[in-house]
Amino acid sequence: MVTALVLLWTKIRSRVYYNECPRPPPSVQEQKRFPDRDALSITLPVQVWLVTACKWLYCSAALLEIAVLVAQHLPNSLFTDRVPSFIPPGASLRLTPLSVTGCILGVAGGLIRIWCHRALGEFFTWEVSVQREHKLITSGPYAIVRHPSYTGAVMLNAGNFLLLLSKGSYITEAGWLQNRWGRGVVFGVIGYMSYITYSLIRRVPKEDAILMREFGHQWQEWRKRTPYRLVPYVY
Repeated sequence: MVTALVLLWTKIRSRVYYNECPRPPPSVQEQKRFPDRDALSITLPVQVWLVTACKWLYCSAALLEIAVLVAQHLPNSLFTDRVPSFIPPGASLRLTPLSVTGCILGVAGGLIRIWCHRALGEFFTWEVSVQREHKLITSGPYAIVRHPSYTGAVMLNAGNFLLLLSKGSYITEAGWLQNRWGRGVVFGVIGYMSYITYSLIRRVPKEDAILMREFGHQWQEWRKRTPYRLVPYVY
């Protein structure tokens, strides 16, 4: 049952992170200030749809795993009679060091993203932009590294990958990786979310250049106080 509770908490954090951006997209005037938009910004509606699909795969797999665990530990529960249709005989759902690591990364990454949402407030967007009356936020997570929301995204995606592929997870124990369609779905999701993660990391130098241009001396002072972009003492 500990496994079920850990999975539930991890997926709640993932669900919050993958929700839609709390602020509408930048206006046309704001977008014109930065004509060199990256692929994520140009294709944002498609990316939102694909990320939502990945979110539902993560959450569905976690809910199925929780249902199986509840049925195994509470024989008279609602799910008991339906377990055989969820997972083959002999499967062993369990926590492993790898899946625990994935849960820790996922929860920590989700909490960091939420912290960043609250710190930036109306200035948080999925596109690279500087809004009207924009302020340079240097407190909260932005006093630790300059791009903590991307740090949280990397941690959360890495945690989800570990949970999907670790022994004892629903995906591996239900045999998804033993057939062509299952492998296609799982590795398609992992490949796509890896691309998203890579694209976010590539934004970091561009965002630094934009902020330096917009805020000048204020940004230079912030960089001196907060020299690391994503990971303290590393990068």
